[in-house]
Amino acid sequence: MSSIARLYVCWAMAVAALPGTAAAQEQTLQQQTWRHGIIEPKGDAGFQYMSGRGGFAAKQNLKLELPVFQNDVIALRGLLAGELESYEGGAATAITAASRNADVRILGCHWQTVVHSVFARAELKSAQDLKGHTMAISAPNATPDMIGRAYLAQNSIPTSEVKFASLGNDPDRFKAMLSGIALATVISIEFLPIAEKSGIRLVARGGDVMPKYQRLCTVTTGKLIAARRSDVTGFLTAQMQGYRHALAHPDEEIRLTREITGMKGDDPRPEFMFKEASRPATGIDPTMPLVMDKLDWLQGELVKAGNLTQPYDLSRVVNAEIRAEALARAGLPN
Repeated sequence: MSSIARLYVCWAMAVAALPGTAAAQEQTLQQQTWRHGIIEPKGDAGFQYMSGRGGFAAKQNLKLELPVFQNDVIALRGLLAGELESYEGGAATAITAASRNADVRILGCHWQTVVHSVFARAELKSAQDLKGHTMAISAPNATPDMIGRAYLAQNSIPTSEVKFASLGNDPDRFKAMLSGIALATVISIEFLPIAEKSGIRLVARGGDVMPKYQRLCTVTTGKLIAARRSDVTGFLTAQMQGYRHALAHPDEEIRLTREITGMKGDDPRPEFMFKEASRPATGIDPTMPLVMDKLDWLQGELVKAGNLTQPYDLSRVVNAEIRAEALARAGLPN
């Protein structure tokens, strides 16, 4: 090849890589859209957004979109309606749906212990004081509902003696306590740093009430796995890499959390939640393990609560193969 020819080839390659050129635009257009439903961003939002903002999804040729939902029950409906490729939420919602023959598959669970906890106004002296009063929860079968009912059961309080109010998201339920609408509620532990000065106290950590309850799992459908297996694996790979990066770069995760949520610099919740996420045994595990013992336990709780009529083989609601493929791509140990 002559020197002139070599110069032309180099020039052509450089132009093709420039933003705005036809070649670059074609490469962008080839990215596959992936809509991943998330619950409204809180003090750990940087973890949710890192796979996209950190460029990990793009490296898997995916254009990541993050539609926001009030709870995972609504996100599940979006998944089954074909409006999402995946969502993150508690495993209880997926297990319950699969028992009714819904096409759902749990791919992995990254946050190992639930962070939703029972808070109450200062006048609550014991659990028995809840009788005849209102507990603010989220949608039936969503995580706050599960934690609230488990707390009542552990304290021998019949649910019939407590009034339940479904009051939107965590900030809405916190405000419901401040205004006197509810005596107690179940909200993220991130409210602990700001609760006491408002006359609100932590009654029980969700991780103590239901220690095997995993906070967040990623859920998709068997149909999507069959149709877009490589994209499903690529998405899970990007999630794993995003979590690993966020844990290793606290300043970046906290800065992103403040940007997404609008939390000010004097709000202690982003730093508080990063510490929670960093706890080795209870926080975020980038390998997104599928711990069948915990899922079996959760199914038993759902049967006891009457959400399931009987247990079933949970192998039909998980897909461990995709996780193994994603771990290999991400360079993480199995």
